[in-house]
Amino acid sequence: MKKYERESLLKNFFVFFPLLELLLILLFLELYHAKTKEYKQNMYKTMEVCSYTMECEQFTFDFIPKDKDKLYTLHDDHGLYSFFSIPKSDKYYMQISYPKEAYQADMYAIKKSNALRFILMSFTLLIIAIFFTFYSLRPIRHALKLNDEFIKDILHDFNTPITSMVINIQMFKKEHGENPFIKRVSLSIDTILHLQNNLKSFLHNLPSQNTEVNIVALAKERLQFIQNIYPKLQFNVQISNTLSRLTNKELLTRILDNIFSNAAQYNKSNGEIKLVITGTKLSIEDTGKGIKNIQKAMQRYHKEQARGLGLGLHIVQKLADELDIVIQIQSEEHVGTSVILDFKHLSESYT
Repeated sequence: MKKYERESLLKNFFVFFPLLELLLILLFLELYHAKTKEYKQNMYKTMEVCSYTMECEQFTFDFIPKDKDKLYTLHDDHGLYSFFSIPKSDKYYMQISYPKEAYQADMYAIKKSNALRFILMSFTLLIIAIFFTFYSLRPIRHALKLNDEFIKDILHDFNTPITSMVINIQMFKKEHGENPFIKRVSLSIDTILHLQNNLKSFLHNLPSQNTEVNIVALAKERLQFIQNIYPKLQFNVQISNTLSRLTNKELLTRILDNIFSNAAQYNKSNGEIKLVITGTKLSIEDTGKGIKNIQKAMQRYHKEQARGLGLGLHIVQKLADELDIVIQIQSEEHVGTSVILDFKHLSESYT
């Protein structure tokens, strides 16, 4: 199950199940009050019968002076007791009492019975909530599957024309040599390949085949690639040490390409991109538009600009998590963005 499917599943479950559980609690509170009321009514009726026979062993009997407010009412402040009139007696009422200990034991039995039923019903509701949560996820998963298959088909159809363009450009270079027009076309094809690789990274969980990667050299190489596409931007490199780690070079290339591409694409006219490497950290800074909401920008398909697919930073986060690279983004609107990659968790060599 993919991350966004798990997230949707958990959100649906933690909305659906607590609501059902709340309704169940209210239902059992009402049931408890009804059971208690029924119990007291039955006890009063039993006392009423015993007031005639006086042969009920569970009750005690006494006689008290008359008080109209106490007659034919069940009291529960000290156990259960009630008062009944005595034929041909003008001074006394009969008091029939049920011991406090016995009354508390009966109430405990009612609570225990209700609690056991509540636990059983809660477990049943848990099973039902899990079932309906998975069931509600089915249409979403089906729609996402169709979406993924559609993108896969497009990527497959891209291969033939892209391969044809690459071959023809190579043949043209061989016959006529290098010229600015061919160089611009080659860069455009590289951009298409970059987008295609982004979509592949988005669709597939690529295996991490780690090799020792010279991160400084790789960062310079990808920066040069962006510099060729955006020659009007200013590029600044500050490197204070060498940095090599065991990681997946292809996935790290995807991360750097996306960050450099965003830094260039959303930069201001004649803006600057700065590459800084110090210690275990690699920082890419720009003087662009900035990001309004960093958390939302990391989400799939979220776009703050009209251009793009809304996948760049989502893919960066996804691949960084897979490679165990710590990523931090700092941004201010109309000032710029800084993306920091920390490779502190990666090994320097095989042990």
